[in-house]
Amino acid sequence: MSQLIEMEKQNNGKTWAMARARWGRRAAKLGVAVSAGLVAGTAAAVDHSTAINDAFTDGSTNVTTAVTGVIALVAIVTGLGMIVSILRR
Repeated sequence: MSQLIEMEKQNNGKTWAMARARWGRRAAKLGVAVSAGLVAGTAAAVDHSTAINDAFTDGSTNVTTAVTGVIALVAIVTGLGMIVSILRR
């Protein structure tokens, strides 16, 4: 930055143009880096709502199946218990 100030004090058109060119190249490189970062950030921000909804549906289906299985198992055990108690009398 001090070089830029000294070139400005010299009031030399050629030197000032060189300083602007150098800083312009650095600004262009910085702009490319920033835009690449924004593109990467945008790519990471993909909408996952469909996947989340599908997972919720699968989870609900699994819970329903498990509850139905437990109820059926309890019904079978209760029925067998009633049959065994009737046969013991």
